[in-house]
Amino acid sequence: MLTQAELLTIDDENKEDLTRFSRSIVGDMPIAEDVLQEAWMKFLRAAGTRQFDEPVAYLRTIVRTLSLDALRRIKRENARISGPLSDGLEAADHNSPGPEQTAIARLELERLQGIMAELPEKTQQALLAYWQEEKSLRDIAQMLGVSLGQAHGLIKNGVEHCRLRMRGREKQN
Repeated sequence: MLTQAELLTIDDENKEDLTRFSRSIVGDMPIAEDVLQEAWMKFLRAAGTRQFDEPVAYLRTIVRTLSLDALRRIKRENARISGPLSDGLEAADHNSPGPEQTAIARLELERLQGIMAELPEKTQQALLAYWQEEKSLRDIAQMLGVSLGQAHGLIKNGVEHCRLRMRGREKQN
């Protein structure tokens, strides 16, 4: 079973990511926060009775399941509430991002591009091929003229650098 200190560490280190993960599914921050609170309560009950090899993965699974449940509930409620509009207008697409979410996403993308610019050229090329072009590691290795293991290392190091910098931390050597 996990100690109180381990539980606090899991909460401190993962709360923001899990909230963002839930929000990406449900599309609404207050609902995502409610989902995370419910997931945390389920996780605490389970942590009191069993041992986990990967507690964060288990918590993320709970968050995903509860987020999908919340999304289904939202869609059911919206379908029940909204019917054909009397003036002939279409109902707004509740899943499309609003102007604020679009602006935030654009700023995060610009920030990520700046962070990627800090990386060596080969690492940038590997990440872009992996993320944008969805190339396999074998194709990336061939494209860059490196071994498969080196291609994997470039992507792993690049992702780690971006993750740490997006969270506002410097990479520690």
